[in-house]
Amino acid sequence: MPKKKLLVLVVLFFLLLSLLGERYLAGAFKFPKLQFILVDENGTPLTKISKNVEVQVQIDALVPTDEVYKTIYYGTLKKPTILKFWDSGNIIKISVADQKIQSVISKWVEQYSEEIGTSFVISVWVLDYENKKLYRGFTIVNYEIKDMRKGFKKIVKVNIHKLPSSELPSNRTASIQGSNKQFYYWKVDWSRSWRPNDYIKIPILIVDNKYSSSGLINAWVDISREEYTNFDVTVAYGYKLSEKYDTPSLDIYSNGFPTIYGKFYFAESIVLGPNEKGYIYIYAKPYHLHEKEYYCTASLNNCVPTGEERIQEGINAIKTTGNNEIVGGSSKGLPDSNIMEKIYSGTTLKYATTLNVGDSKPLALLISEASGSCSTEFGIGLPVGALAVALSGGTIPPWAAGLSVGMHYSHSSSLVLYGGIKNYGELFGTGKNIQEYIYLGVSEYTYSVGNCNTKVPVGVYIESR
Repeated sequence: MPKKKLLVLVVLFFLLLSLLGERYLAGAFKFPKLQFILVDENGTPLTKISKNVEVQVQIDALVPTDEVYKTIYYGTLKKPTILKFWDSGNIIKISVADQKIQSVISKWVEQYSEEIGTSFVISVWVLDYENKKLYRGFTIVNYEIKDMRKGFKKIVKVNIHKLPSSELPSNRTASIQGSNKQFYYWKVDWSRSWRPNDYIKIPILIVDNKYSSSGLINAWVDISREEYTNFDVTVAYGYKLSEKYDTPSLDIYSNGFPTIYGKFYFAESIVLGPNEKGYIYIYAKPYHLHEKEYYCTASLNNCVPTGEERIQEGINAIKTTGNNEIVGGSSKGLPDSNIMEKIYSGTTLKYATTLNVGDSKPLALLISEASGSCSTEFGIGLPVGALAVALSGGTIPPWAAGLSVGMHYSHSSSLVLYGGIKNYGELFGTGKNIQEYIYLGVSEYTYSVGNCNTKVPVGVYIESR
């Protein structure tokens, strides 16, 4: 038999053996798997954006405990050899039986039903050796605990061109393996981070009905159980943020990144006469995480910071009753003066609308008119940054006060159901029949929300004048 023909037969034999082996193993061990198929914003497998690419991936699972995130995976993806020409090599598979996955599940079911929605944060580094470029990216993958137990397959789109690219380090070469392997890694700097030990009051609507010559004002929040309510994460990137005391340059991203979600419901209102103040709040566990990127050789014990840093702010637990009612309430007066000072420092008041006697406006329109239509996708701004600065004992720098976390329905158009404000004028001898000029507090920072850049609400803090 000619040598060339023999070689072809040998290759075909091993190819068939490989296929049969994979099918046998898949049948022999029937543990469900979590499968993440990584592609860029255009749907191209991350391992195929050029001819010579290495993709490093870190997956962190949100948990409703003090650790906030648990790293469940760190690994490298590359396109396989020609013997697996059909495989793009861009799929991560994690067995549900994995101890880390089981730990995440147990932490959630201790506090919630299996219908609770939570998330993975996926961070990637795409090392393009052909073009000598390093691309960074992140995204959120959502799931419900009940689905996690059964395993799932998700296409994960990561926009690797949203953050600025950089040149690959000159000492970096392809396919470094073994004890000298080099890699990137995000690690929380707990000395610059904050999270409370227990649930705290988070103001979601603050109203100051200024001046003695004012109408009677009613403001309310109404969260419907018919919709999924999302609590998003806000991610802010910058260079050497830990060295900044004054306001740094930040690339801030939000919307479309819910960390926790569910069919919750909540209803509360406040009625304020002239010169009265009040606020509506919920009980939750917010977090402010300051992360640093490291460049490591061989192990996590041999790393140096790259200077790239990011802030993650979000909610990792909501206090609820057994039937998914969010625990909260309302109070006359303003939140603690230290918290209000930080809210004031991180926001600018913008005119939203004028309410004649008997007029009302939904929160969605107030937010849209004060800071643009994109802000309705962001939703109600939870002042996590201001809380972190106020309650951390000086750990969190003042510039973080303008960071806000969005709370909204899965469909942003449904935000109109979240509540509003009404001017009753004079009612039962309280207030006067006059117009009220409504102002809304918006963040000093510009956020990337959906497909546009905008200022977002913080508080939501409203002044009626």
